[in-house]
Amino acid sequence: MAEGQSNEVRELRLEGAGLFLIIAFLGAGLVGAFFLGRWYQRSSAPPAGLDQLASSPLENVVPPDRVEDVDAGANRFDTVEGSTVAEPERQATPPPAGDSDPPPVEQSPPPTTTGGSFYVQIAAFRDRGSADKVAGELTSGGYPANVFAEDGPSGQLFKVRVGGFATREEAATIAGELKTKGHAGAFPTKID
Repeated sequence: MAEGQSNEVRELRLEGAGLFLIIAFLGAGLVGAFFLGRWYQRSSAPPAGLDQLASSPLENVVPPDRVEDVDAGANRFDTVEGSTVAEPERQATPPPAGDSDPPPVEQSPPPTTTGGSFYVQIAAFRDRGSADKVAGELTSGGYPANVFAEDGPSGQLFKVRVGGFATREEAATIAGELKTKGHAGAFPTKID
């Protein structure tokens, strides 16, 4: 090494005001680049094909006083665009005269539990009342529902679970059945 040079390693520390100034400078550069790009985009020539568009988007709008009446009872939802014929009335078809009662719907038998460790978790609530309400609805539907209180890092949770099934497959089957009945978050779980 030549005389007068040292082997000392110098380090650059960015703390306090120096760090703030560098971050502010970088932020200002990004904002400036954004606005420079917007200015360039607006000042450049328009893309091909724009001359075919209407000069004003409101040119094709028909004022309300120039619209012909379809009929006295029709409104803008009753006509198909570009048509002057009102849409036919939508009414439910009445059931045939001979059938007064709908055919019975097959009810699946209520699930049987064997005291196993597999459950279907339906929901978790912070409010015990909400959990009891959902569990009551499930119980009245023939499902063995229970509310389990568990302490977590963010407080107590009340988990609504159905079961006590012997296998995960049984729990998964019931979870699928409950999903079709409106409990989209149902999933099988094991409790030790």
